[in-house]
Amino acid sequence: MPSSGTNRRLATILFADIDGYSRLMRADEERTLDDLHAHLTELVGPVVERFHGRIVKTVGDGVLVEFASAVEAVRSAVELQRGMVERNVGTPVERRQAFRIGLHLGDIIVSDDDVFGDTVNLAARLQGLAEAGSIVLSASVYEQVRDKLALPFRSQGSRTLKNIDRPIRTYALDAASLSETAATAAKPAPSRRRMMTLAAVAVATALAAGGAAAYFTGLLSSTEEAAAASVRQSTDSGLSVAVLVFANQSGDAAQDYFSDGLTEDITRALGRFKELTVIAYGAVLPFRNKELPPAEIGRALNARYLVSGSVRRMGNRVRVTVQLGDAANGTQLWSEQYDDELSDIFAVQERIARRVAGTLASNLQQIALQKSLRKPTDNLDAYDLVLRARALAADPTRLANRSARELLERVIQLAPGYADAYAQLADAYFQRAAFGWSEFAQSDIETAIRLAQKAIELDEECVLAHGVLARAYTSILKYDIGLAESERALQINPSDSEALLTRAAVLLWTGRIDESIAAAEAAMRLNVNIGSEASLNLGLAYLLSHRDADAVRLLEAARARYPTHPLLDFPLAAAYAELGRTDDALDAVRQGKRKNPHFDLASFGSRFQDPALQRRVEESLRKAGLN
Repeated sequence: MPSSGTNRRLATILFADIDGYSRLMRADEERTLDDLHAHLTELVGPVVERFHGRIVKTVGDGVLVEFASAVEAVRSAVELQRGMVERNVGTPVERRQAFRIGLHLGDIIVSDDDVFGDTVNLAARLQGLAEAGSIVLSASVYEQVRDKLALPFRSQGSRTLKNIDRPIRTYALDAASLSETAATAAKPAPSRRRMMTLAAVAVATALAAGGAAAYFTGLLSSTEEAAAASVRQSTDSGLSVAVLVFANQSGDAAQDYFSDGLTEDITRALGRFKELTVIAYGAVLPFRNKELPPAEIGRALNARYLVSGSVRRMGNRVRVTVQLGDAANGTQLWSEQYDDELSDIFAVQERIARRVAGTLASNLQQIALQKSLRKPTDNLDAYDLVLRARALAADPTRLANRSARELLERVIQLAPGYADAYAQLADAYFQRAAFGWSEFAQSDIETAIRLAQKAIELDEECVLAHGVLARAYTSILKYDIGLAESERALQINPSDSEALLTRAAVLLWTGRIDESIAAAEAAMRLNVNIGSEASLNLGLAYLLSHRDADAVRLLEAARARYPTHPLLDFPLAAAYAELGRTDDALDAVRQGKRKNPHFDLASFGSRFQDPALQRRVEESLRKAGLN
């Protein structure tokens, strides 16, 4: 390749070819070529130009296109597929041509108007995965467009592609769904959250134009009124929250970009928690620097809770202070301060946003649970029943587990399309097997997998369902699937402490002990009460990394919080033994046997992929006096 005229740039590559082209050529070469040239000239060329792309080259029946924007690339792909459907109307079936399209975003090498590199190769490989009339895109493209285009993306999981040294997570737009979806608008019937966003934008626009009074005196179009009504309905659960623009206290107006960006990032990260209704960032902008009572802001935004905060830069460090308040009565419910170094300003912004969002979500969900438990049991909807079941499932006893499953079965009867209910029920079945409360553990794990898969059918981005699959598959020694599912859960919501704990569990059993500890400790920074199963896993990880004092500290606290847990005493006994605390070790073993008289030393830790790790735990337990 000549070096002159060579440069690199980031681009989205679209690769398309005709499905079954060889068969079409064998049937009628001239007609097939004529049809292809007509498609390229009359459809592909104009569509690519309209969406600001560049046709790099055509090779046989394939066309390679470069786009600066991932959004424009996907819009172009959708328009091409829809256009081909229209062009095939009235064409004999044996002559119909259909594109298969692959899209990938990455770094490319440009030389003499041609493009080269892994990005080009990947786009071609993804095209090979596509069916006739469909589009397959990589995760790098999906992450750019998922919040900008309301298209029916379907996750295909991670795929291994020829001559590509790592699995690639892929998403598909199927031919059937594309035929019903507009290419540029791509708007299905609005979801509750989408309607909430529409209403929030209407609020922001009205406030900016004529003040809050004009907005709330009925000066809304019928569309805006419907959106506002949807907001009122969507906030009935009480978990509606607005993140007010953080105050820049650095004394330098030029630093507003950081506080503004942090506010937007926290809003976006909170929006990934499906239990929360998060008011759009644009709706809160009119309240910047306004000294208004919380109740007034809450009423204007239809938000029950308000997040506020400040940012102060001090040399090469930044301090972020965050408060969560109840808008109705002005009560401060929670506050926290974060300090970080400014080695990479945008990395700091993302890191703090994730921590704030995760901690806020944990607090808001706990508030929701407390409210639910105060309601009379004969006046509960499906969401409140799920909250109660979640609280029961956190109690590691056979009776509580059975009660949780009964409640969740009731929820599924009430709301058969409620993904979280299936996911929670899957989790309860997995716990039943994991804690030894079932005579048919394998059957319960299979039930957990089936229910979690049902939850994902209803909601592909159900974090808990992916987490249950990760733990369940790992428990039956399908480690690769477990790792992939735990990674998917974190991709959906990096701020979710439960997703981090799931990742920690899978990393523990696959022998990546230090990474497991890091993930679990990150989860604890978001929610200090990590639960009994996660405490057991982290205690084992500390034990295996010879952090015996940390194991004792953690497991003693967990045992005090969950005194009936059937397994916590055993790793605690092992840690005591490693520290030479023989009497404490013997006492922990006695307590463990009393709670779990059928404890089997040979099978404890059998989930470890590396048998040597199981033997290390067994040796520590024998040292504690367990035989």
